Amino acid sequence: MILEIARPEDSWDLKQFFKNFTIGELIRLRIDRPEDFFTPYDIQSDSHVTYVLRNPEDKSIQGVATFVIKNVWLNQKIQTIAVARDLRILPNRAATVSWGQHFMPVLEEIKRAYGVDYFFSVLNMSEAPVLNTFIRPRQFKRPWPRYHLFRRFNLVSLHGHLPFVRNPLPHLRIRQVDSSLQDALIYYIVSKRRHRDLSPIYDRSSAEDFISRWKGLTLNDFYVALDHDGNIVGCVAPWSASTIQEIIPYEYNQVAHNFRQFLKFGKWFGWTRTLTKPVSRLRREAPLNFRYLTSFLADNEDIFEALLWRVFYEIHPHEFLVYLQMRQDLHMRPPLGWITSRIPHGLYCLIPPEQEAPSFLHPSNESLCDWEAFYV
Repeated sequence: MILEIARPEDSWDLKQFFKNFTIGELIRLRIDRPEDFFTPYDIQSDSHVTYVLRNPEDKSIQGVATFVIKNVWLNQKIQTIAVARDLRILPNRAATVSWGQHFMPVLEEIKRAYGVDYFFSVLNMSEAPVLNTFIRPRQFKRPWPRYHLFRRFNLVSLHGHLPFVRNPLPHLRIRQVDSSLQDALIYYIVSKRRHRDLSPIYDRSSAEDFISRWKGLTLNDFYVALDHDGNIVGCVAPWSASTIQEIIPYEYNQVAHNFRQFLKFGKWFGWTRTLTKPVSRLRREAPLNFRYLTSFLADNEDIFEALLWRVFYEIHPHEFLVYLQMRQDLHMRPPLGWITSRIPHGLYCLIPPEQEAPSFLHPSNESLCDWEAFYV
C-alpha cells in the first residue's frame, strides 16, 4: 500500500469513497459532502492534512484519515494540537495492516511539520467495534499510541417538547444581534470561552477568526439574551451545514424506528420535529434536517432553556436542533420535558507509548472543555 497526502483535485474521489461507509449503531448514517471534500476542515482551521492509502496496482483508495491542526488554550497556555478525524479504512486485511504500520510515522511527521504538542480524537462510546479497536488494552507487536480519555460529552438532538412544558423565562429579552451589540457579543464570547481547555478563542482576534470560518454565519445570525441592564447573559447561533455536509439515514434499528414513529405522532399535535425516512424505505437519499447550535453559552440553565425556546420556533418547522453538552457543564443539560436523544462520545488524547501522560489528563482536572458539535 502507498500512503500519500491528498491534493485538492482528489476531492471527488474522496467524496465517493466516503459514501461507502456507514456510522452509528441506532441509526446507520452516511456522510455526503455536496461541495468540496475539504470544506468541513476549513471551518476548523487553515492547517489540515488528509492522508490517502492507495492500492499500488490500480491506485484505488483503500483508506483516508485527516488531521486538523489548530492553536488552542490548554494547560494554562496556548498550544498546538492536531485532531484526528474521519478515519475510513476498507475492511480488508491488507488495508488495515498497512494503516497500522503507517500510523505512528504519520503522527511523528505531523508533529515535526506543524510543531504539534498533542493529538486528540473523538470516539463514539456507543460503537463497541470502534472502542475495541482503539481502546481495549492488549499487547501490540508494533508501537501504537495509548488513548487517554480526556472528557466525556453528549451529542444532543432536540426534537420538541411535551405539551405541559413552558418557557421558564417568557419575558427574558432575546433578540438577534445588530451593529450595536456586536462588540458586546465578542466580549461575552471571549470572557466565557478563553479559559476553557481546547478553546480556540482566547482574545478578540481569535474570536473574530473563529466566527468568520463558519460558512454563511455572521454576527447578525446570533441570538443574545439580555438582562434588565442590557448586558448579554447568553448567546447562540443556529447554523445549517447542509450545503457542505449532509447526514443521510440509511437504516434505523428497532429502537430508533420506534422513536421516529413517536416523533411522527407528536408532530400531529405540533409538539415535535420528525426524522427523515431511511433510504431503505424511500429508495433515495434524503438528509436529516437540523441546525447546529454553535457558540451556545448561558449564565444559567433557565437562560439556556429560554434561548432554546426562541431558536426552536425561529427555525424552519421541519428542522430539529443539535448541540454538544460536556458532562461537567450542568447548565447545558437537556431541559426536563423536552424530547431529546443523546449519543455519548469520548474526547481522547493520543499519547505515544514511550511518552508519559501530561498533567492535564489527571482525573483531578475537571475544568470545562470547549468543543463544537460540528467537530464530531
